Amino acid sequence: MVDVLGCSALVDKLPLGICVLDREFNIRYWNSFFADRMDIPVEQAAGQNILELFKDEARFLKKKLNSVFVLNNPSFSYWQHRPHIFKFKSSRPITGEETMMYQNMEIVPLDIENGEVQSICLILHDVTALAGYFNAQKALSEQLETEHAEQRALIKKLEMAQGQLLQAEKMASIGQLAAGVAHEINNPIGFINSNLQSLQDYVGNLIKIIEFTEKVIDKSASTTYKQLKSDFLERQQYAFIKEDIIDLVNESLEGAERVAAIVRNLKSFSHVDNSDWQYSDLTEGMENTLKIVSNQLKYKVEVHRDYDANLPEIYCQPMQLNQVFMNLLVNSAQAIDEKGDIYVSVKRCEDGVVVSIRDTGSGIEKKHLDKIFDPFFTTKPVGSGTGLGLSLSYSIVQKHEGEMKVTSEKGVGTTFDIYLPFLTEAHVIEREKKASLAAMTSS
Repeated sequence: MVDVLGCSALVDKLPLGICVLDREFNIRYWNSFFADRMDIPVEQAAGQNILELFKDEARFLKKKLNSVFVLNNPSFSYWQHRPHIFKFKSSRPITGEETMMYQNMEIVPLDIENGEVQSICLILHDVTALAGYFNAQKALSEQLETEHAEQRALIKKLEMAQGQLLQAEKMASIGQLAAGVAHEINNPIGFINSNLQSLQDYVGNLIKIIEFTEKVIDKSASTTYKQLKSDFLERQQYAFIKEDIIDLVNESLEGAERVAAIVRNLKSFSHVDNSDWQYSDLTEGMENTLKIVSNQLKYKVEVHRDYDANLPEIYCQPMQLNQVFMNLLVNSAQAIDEKGDIYVSVKRCEDGVVVSIRDTGSGIEKKHLDKIFDPFFTTKPVGSGTGLGLSLSYSIVQKHEGEMKVTSEKGVGTTFDIYLPFLTEAHVIEREKKASLAAMTSS
């Protein structure tokens, strides 16, 4: 057995947290790094259960600790993946404010008897300074990139006369690319999901076979077989593996389904599998768009939905309307500084559909309301926007013979109302024929 107490004078001088644990996760020793931060002296820590002391981290810690006991291999966790395993304050904050300690954790086997780990050592590295340097470098890179973006924006402003057309062509290309990528991903995800489901069934059958074999042996008169069974299952860590393998398969199936859902949302959003003009469900388009922009919404925005039931499909260009919805939703999210709400409604009116997107953001000053649909006009800082998003959205709505209106109050929020009439396929075809004939005549 390792004489951990005899090493205490040395390890107390190291800038590391050191904690020795037995197989029941009881503390045999920890150094002053832990003692000072938990206000539990070294001599009083012995015998306490680390999972009880750190209940918020218990599930993560238990899985990490178990993997070392079972597999007899070291385990690691780096700050980039999980920066604050233990909720310790930093002893050397990287700014004028007190910050949480960034940590790397290493767990290594310590005492091994007959091939079985009896105790392990948890080593905690305070890497706040390193993380601060990394984050500072990242912030500096982002600042330089922002400055470069501002310079590029000034240059691009002279080249934006054809911006709306280029943007529309780009969206079409992105839609085609999205459909292609979705198709390529669908195939491997399909057989991965199928194989995982088969593996799930096989694992269940194998566990049943093992359990049946156990029962047969237990009912036999041979104490030798019973003892051999018990010793073998214990050596192979069967109880742990039986529980963990089911979780692993279920998590893998869940991950595969998430990828499949992303692919479905991407295909629905792009609508490139179908013709440009088509009958489409606006509610479905809005939902797909909300899923696409969910990463920009989920941390600070609560979305409230109000959809008419049995809303008829309208003849439109779904991908372009989805782009309008996305522009407005992203703008609304950016107008909300910390926490706020976005209210989305899709309602039928007498001869069409009205889509409303209202936010509780910072609002727009009255002097800007008449300009927000102008090309290149933006209230965002230089480099943060081209001023084409709302202009492009406005032209898309006009192309659908609709109307787009905005109302806003500074400090209260903004509402965009989009009216889209019920067009017919014949009407759109006739209109495009007239437009083509007019273009040929003028040329």
